[in-house]
Amino acid sequence: MSLSTLLGVSSPGTIQRLLIVDDEEALAKVMERTLRSRGFESDVAFTAAGARSLFEATDYALALLDVRLPDESGYGLLEELRARRPDTAVVMISGVDDPELGRAAIEHGAYAYMVKPVGATQLYLTVVNNLQRRSLELEHRKTLRHMEGILDERADQMRRAIELQAGMLPVSPLKEDGFELAAHFTAAKEISGDFYDWYRQDGGRLVLTALRGSVGIPELDVGVKRASDVMTAALEVNHAYVTAFHAVFEPATGELNYVDAGHGHARLLRGAAGQETLPMRSAPIGIFPDSLFAVGTVTLNPGDTLVVFSDGLLDLRPDLATKDVPLPYEARRAGTAQELVDILAQGSKSRDLFDDVTVLALKRL
Repeated sequence: MSLSTLLGVSSPGTIQRLLIVDDEEALAKVMERTLRSRGFESDVAFTAAGARSLFEATDYALALLDVRLPDESGYGLLEELRARRPDTAVVMISGVDDPELGRAAIEHGAYAYMVKPVGATQLYLTVVNNLQRRSLELEHRKTLRHMEGILDERADQMRRAIELQAGMLPVSPLKEDGFELAAHFTAAKEISGDFYDWYRQDGGRLVLTALRGSVGIPELDVGVKRASDVMTAALEVNHAYVTAFHAVFEPATGELNYVDAGHGHARLLRGAAGQETLPMRSAPIGIFPDSLFAVGTVTLNPGDTLVVFSDGLLDLRPDLATKDVPLPYEARRAGTAQELVDILAQGSKSRDLFDDVTVLALKRL
């Protein structure tokens, strides 16, 4: 192994310079000559002030620093050197064999602590080993900076993806003759999956769905089955499944036809006091390849509200996992659908979520 390999340098033109700081002039010059004979070039200072003027002008690879200097403590100079030249490796030298002094040196950022007298071989090996350690640390820092750059870039990409996803959701609330529709969505991760959507059909019916693939199919069960067939292959490969709530609402009559494909989190508020669960449920999409999806029907009377929410809301309100538990009083008494969903999702923006929090409310006026 070559000397340049040991020192972590790539060519003779990039040999790293050393700094020797010791108030014993004769010892400092001996160390300088010893290291020069081994291929190192060094600058020598006998005081802290002299050392300071040198390292302010030169970026040293390694400094040999005496603990006791005539004008100030070597420990103070060590801290300053580490702060101003963090890439410089520092080895402290002392005439006192004191473990406490050695520990203090390491705690203040020194790479090593040597006790005088220092032999030529010990000096050489100490310099070589600590230069190699410095080289590894610099490479490690470079790798960390590179990884941080990748993470920052990924975070920026994910931020743009979040904005894109949010822009695809319909604007809430939607208030038209006979009904009000509102939703709240808070993502738990960068890219999320508990979405909602709505649109009007010809004839004025309102479709509530996350299955745009069912657009134009009048029969709800056929539409969900069509979407299921599209997703089945990908779900089988990933051993996954999808839950969905797909419904069509007729504002004129209040009739709501729906398919609950394994979703299960829906409540029908009858005025401000009553509450029902929707009776008809089917298996999630992707559980069974030949699943059929049953269609249920309920009627919303004026003042009634359908509330549908994702599993993530249970992290905020665990009591709602029990289907017979009524929604909170303030939510049931909310004046608008938007106010209702905001009350239920309160706190989702300020918490670390395990799952997306999605709440949708359809109120017949």
